[in-house]
Amino acid sequence: MGTALIILVSFALRYFLHPLVEPYAVFHFFIVACLVVQYFFGYKFALVSVLISVILGEYYFVKPYGSFDVLSPKDLIISFNFAVVTLSAVAFMEPLSRALFTRDLLLKVVESRHKISLYRENDRIFHAQQSSQNWSILEVLLNDFDQILVIKFGESEYKLEPLFFKITKNKIPLDEPSNWQDAIYMEDRDLLEKIFQPPVSQIGTPKAFDLRFVQADGRLHACRVCVDHFHFMGKSLSILKNSTKI
Repeated sequence: MGTALIILVSFALRYFLHPLVEPYAVFHFFIVACLVVQYFFGYKFALVSVLISVILGEYYFVKPYGSFDVLSPKDLIISFNFAVVTLSAVAFMEPLSRALFTRDLLLKVVESRHKISLYRENDRIFHAQQSSQNWSILEVLLNDFDQILVIKFGESEYKLEPLFFKITKNKIPLDEPSNWQDAIYMEDRDLLEKIFQPPVSQIGTPKAFDLRFVQADGRLHACRVCVDHFHFMGKSLSILKNSTKI
């Protein structure tokens, strides 16, 4: 379809210019058309284009016009000259076209491999950052373990640490840790609950604050505490720590 369209355009241009250029430039437009076909569709279609061009040129643009009855040696030489020149150009263009196609293909392969390497490097950096972050969290847990009071992992999973029981003097039995908030002074519970929320919802809350604990004998014990927030193993991790005892 593309070959036929290119030949048709070249024939139409030569046909409309025929009154001005006859009997010269019989195959000039067809040469350009055949080379364009070679560039876009390859040598096989170019060979077909040469054959069609010889027929159209001899029939419409070589005297006597519109007839094959009288073909002089001069007419055959013109056609032969067109065919040789055009086919020679096609023969030279074919390896160039193949080299261009090979270069474009290699560039696409290189670009694709480069993208894959970038994706892998990004994954490696991401996993390295995740490992570094996880190690930082573990380092905090190990270094500050003696100062940790409560660990909240996820939405509602709380774990009490030994320091919590030491400060409250075992007000909360070890077998019933779910009631641990009973050991927090009532007026401090709302603030503590808000501090335990993700950092986005903590606007206006202090980083460190005084938390009062209710001990087993009913006395209040105040501590300066703070909460650190992390993202660990796909869940939020909040650590309530004793910073400075009052």
